[in-house]
Amino acid sequence: MANRDTSIDPRLLDSARKHFKEKGFLNAQLSDICRDAGVTTGAVYKRYKGKEELFEAVIKDTVDSMNRILYESKQTDPNTLSDEELIKVWTNTEENTQLWYMRLMEIRDGLELLLKCADGTKFSHFHDEWLESMSDIDYAYLKVMQKRNLADKSITKLELHVIVSAMWQLYSEPIIHGMSDKEIKHHCKVAGRLFNWAAAIGIKEM
Repeated sequence: MANRDTSIDPRLLDSARKHFKEKGFLNAQLSDICRDAGVTTGAVYKRYKGKEELFEAVIKDTVDSMNRILYESKQTDPNTLSDEELIKVWTNTEENTQLWYMRLMEIRDGLELLLKCADGTKFSHFHDEWLESMSDIDYAYLKVMQKRNLADKSITKLELHVIVSAMWQLYSEPIIHGMSDKEIKHHCKVAGRLFNWAAAIGIKEM
């Protein structure tokens, strides 16, 4: 059996990433991707079932990273935390905002594809579904705080989801709009001052 030309894969993925980013999944043409990669469409179909599977290959590492964030967030049972530890989880300082951005910046290119270019693929709702899962995790923490009388008991699951969605916008919009690293660094300072979780969910003073 002939050896597979492994040099094709990085060229193909780089070309696909470029075309998907510029045109979105629906408007990107497989023939253009192949031309710029210097490969035939036949070579693509030996590796992928079609354009959508190629898109999936391009964003696989990003999807895995996003799912890993959810997995790690689920590993701590909020019932096992002290009152002080629970309150610290919701303290959204500039430092915490910076840490979030550092993690997202590691997957910036793939995240931009997910947020802007996935229409027409099975990942078109990935962002909304991921955010829903993150809201569920946050709500589990909030319920424990409400039970301990540490937070406003009138905050509902739906209301928290709206708040979490608003917070996520602060993280995702700079990537969607292509802010530079310098602009995002400045944005972290602004976002850290802007959003006050303690006030938003009525955290009681200790």
